Amino acid sequence: MHKIVVVGVGETGRTGLADALGSRLGLPVTHLDTLYHREDRSTAPAEEFADAQRALVAGPGWILAGNYAATLAIRLVAADTVVFLDMNPTAAVTGILARRRHPEPGDHDRLNQGVLRPVLAYRHAVRPRVRRLIAEHAGPDTAVHVFTTRRAADRWLAGLPAAS
Repeated sequence: MHKIVVVGVGETGRTGLADALGSRLGLPVTHLDTLYHREDRSTAPAEEFADAQRALVAGPGWILAGNYAATLAIRLVAADTVVFLDMNPTAAVTGILARRRHPEPGDHDRLNQGVLRPVLAYRHAVRPRVRRLIAEHAGPDTAVHVFTTRRAADRWLAGLPAAS
């Protein structure tokens, strides 16, 4: 397990899981939001964003966290492991509310229509596409782990061997 894609509905612990995986396995973690969103609040052009991912997946070991379905195939083709946080919208809204109580540096107001709408629509609008992309682009030997609760993801993580 050296090339890991972490996807799933936002605000369900994707960032924390990716960071914990990176620490446990000794792999660098890239959160795709940092490649896509710029400090001036503009976004990377599509081809630049895709090229950055192509460069990352060419490396010997990595964890890439984030959805961005338009470029998911780039990551899936190169991955040996996919972690899909397929949690219900209630878990995501709970995550949003928790972050409002403990904001991280650089967080913007997390409780707004721009955040809530995609989280609430994920199950019907994005999830089927992500599942289809995994089925079409993940290799036959790629391990796909689907978690419907944070507890299940945490148990899986706790059972992984630490990097040597």
